[in-house]
Amino acid sequence: MADPTPLDLTQPWWEQHQGRGFVLPRCDSCQSFHFYPQAACPHCDHAICQAAPASGCGEVYTFSIVHRAPSPAFAADVPYAVVVVKTDEGPHLMARLLQVDMARIHIGQRVKVAWGLLPSHPHGPVFIPEETA
Repeated sequence: MADPTPLDLTQPWWEQHQGRGFVLPRCDSCQSFHFYPQAACPHCDHAICQAAPASGCGEVYTFSIVHRAPSPAFAADVPYAVVVVKTDEGPHLMARLLQVDMARIHIGQRVKVAWGLLPSHPHGPVFIPEETA
């Protein structure tokens, strides 16, 4: 998998993550977090949003276990878990869930962001169960 090509709008996000800091876009006006980086706040339409430090913690909102690789690049990874994480700050993110027994994944499971655990995507965040963090 290729490294991401940051846009002006997403550059602060990727810069923070390369330093292993977890950030989410936050509106300067209403202070609401959101995801993905956008030109205006989806809550109040204010035009200034900054990358703000976030906890990196949340819970599994939903998940799927992939048993059939979508392409040859993922063949060695199956089975693997894809989760939607509801962050403690509110936004939902989709990512891989690693270091987990597939049979024990459940809605509401507490998870924490981790870095560098997925060789095919070393700069992207993944999640692991909080009890293993």
